Amino acid sequence: MSVLKRWFTSGWEAMIGRLKAHVGYSLQALDLIQQTITKPDATEDYLDEIVRKITAIEREGDEIIRQIDDNISKGALVPSVIGNAELLLDRIDNILDNIYYISKEIKRGYVVWRNDNIRKIIGGKFREMLDLDRTIIEYVGAMLERTRDLEFCSRYARMVSTLEEEVDEVKEYILDEVYKLNLSAVEFNHIISLIYSADRIADNAQDAVQLLMSIISAI
Repeated sequence: MSVLKRWFTSGWEAMIGRLKAHVGYSLQALDLIQQTITKPDATEDYLDEIVRKITAIEREGDEIIRQIDDNISKGALVPSVIGNAELLLDRIDNILDNIYYISKEIKRGYVVWRNDNIRKIIGGKFREMLDLDRTIIEYVGAMLERTRDLEFCSRYARMVSTLEEEVDEVKEYILDEVYKLNLSAVEFNHIISLIYSADRIADNAQDAVQLLMSIISAI
């Protein structure tokens, strides 16, 4: 193996290791969100604690991204993949950012869950979106574990694409239902914010998978 290839491989493997940790943080944060939506009687103190925990997780994720960016700027990757690598970092980070945003929105708007229609959506189709998001994130993590297995990664990339389409379908179903309801502006904006944030998790994960495939296909 050439010196250049060893240099690239070392930098790439270090980046992958940190990204796997970041994906783990996203799953931890999503676990907390999923716990919250099963608690119809959650207190303000409980919600504050959930937001604090996810905020701490999000900061750890930001530190990982900062470390990888720093290594890239020091030449840890060959120039031909730097562009896609930086985009990959952005999409992976956006996953956790959107989970963090969901936690903040739940804290702000939890009071409107007293509306039975809102509660039904949150506990039903919105929960389904988050379940799909979780599976997608797990698949991203599985691909990061086996970046040298192109066939494996290609198969999982296709599965992520299929799941992202399912998230879109659930989103469209919820939107159709929401527009049939007589909701206040606050209720409407709350549920729409949650739906689109959950959708962006899937979108960013799919983008991350495509970028990852482009990189590992080139190495």
